[in-house]
Amino acid sequence: MFKTITKNFKKPKGLIGKIVGLIMAAENKTLNEWTIRQLKIRPKDRILEVGYGPGYSIDYITDHYPGVYVDGIDVSKTMKDQATHRLDPEIEQGDVKLFAGDVAEADFQQGRYHKVFTVNNYTLWENKRTGLQKLYEALVPGGRIAITMQPRQEDARENKARTFGKDIQRDLKTCGFRRIKVQYRKISPELAVCVTALKPVGHPR
Repeated sequence: MFKTITKNFKKPKGLIGKIVGLIMAAENKTLNEWTIRQLKIRPKDRILEVGYGPGYSIDYITDHYPGVYVDGIDVSKTMKDQATHRLDPEIEQGDVKLFAGDVAEADFQQGRYHKVFTVNNYTLWENKRTGLQKLYEALVPGGRIAITMQPRQEDARENKARTFGKDIQRDLKTCGFRRIKVQYRKISPELAVCVTALKPVGHPR
């Protein structure tokens, strides 16, 4: 049973997927809020979350930052259904749009978003650099990305978070992002890392 639940964290499905969604929302609450603060959200920003799970972060943003528009993409149809139920008023108002799909295969509008973020999802991407390249193109010049990870495996240690930080920093630089900043914070149960970066203005990669 434990192995089944653990496997579901990558692409939650069915009843167990719904349980996983509740666990994810509770465990990631502080991580999500920390990450959102790093985005420096402004009125009328268009924001994208990759791996929105049960929709906690999008709900938090619409509650605390009026006048913004938020899209979300998640590989799990179960998570889309759960988040849609949670965010139904915002979806009806046109402030939120949710999609099910792989970020590396998504057809984002070029230059659509001012902010992009993902929490405890990046290491699950099968094609990280293709996904990052898609997000680079989807950001406006000067747009900001934030990627947060916290080790949760049985062998989770502080050095694991630092390895994540180095890997994410390298991938962002390779895809053209600049002004990369790596921050660490101890959030129970283990050290977490948030890496932010900007898409350059007027400077091709």
